[in-house]
Amino acid sequence: MPTVHEILELDLLTLREHTERAGDQLDPERLRKSIEASLPISELAVVRRQGVLVAYAMLQPQEAGQWFVTGFNTHPEHRSAPVFRALFAQLLDIASRRGITSLRSNVYKTNRLSMAFHARLGFQVTRENAKGVELTASLPELLAKSRLVAQ
Repeated sequence: MPTVHEILELDLLTLREHTERAGDQLDPERLRKSIEASLPISELAVVRRQGVLVAYAMLQPQEAGQWFVTGFNTHPEHRSAPVFRALFAQLLDIASRRGITSLRSNVYKTNRLSMAFHARLGFQVTRENAKGVELTASLPELLAKSRLVAQ
């Protein structure tokens, strides 16, 4: 299980730029508190390299079969097919154990990498506002698309 500090460090490394481009401020203390509140009620998938957290996904149950992606992050130097495969294998295990049928995620429109990644995985925009989008994908769609992305 990663520590709050490990998740916070990875988030601060990658989230600040697109958060500020969207007109919001990334407050490290508020983010830390959010991570602390989320950890006990979430399922986590974690990838480490040489003991260092390089990727994680945090999921929380919402309603029957639908879960929310509260965090998904990969260190820029470790965005590779092997890391993605390791992370996604854990996500599939979580989905199987917990009966997940769909995932929902929120992304800033300024986060072009995340927007493209979600699209490649089969997520569809279900709501949007001036700053961001809500994306949803069924588990069968994610399974089919993830095999292509991980190659």
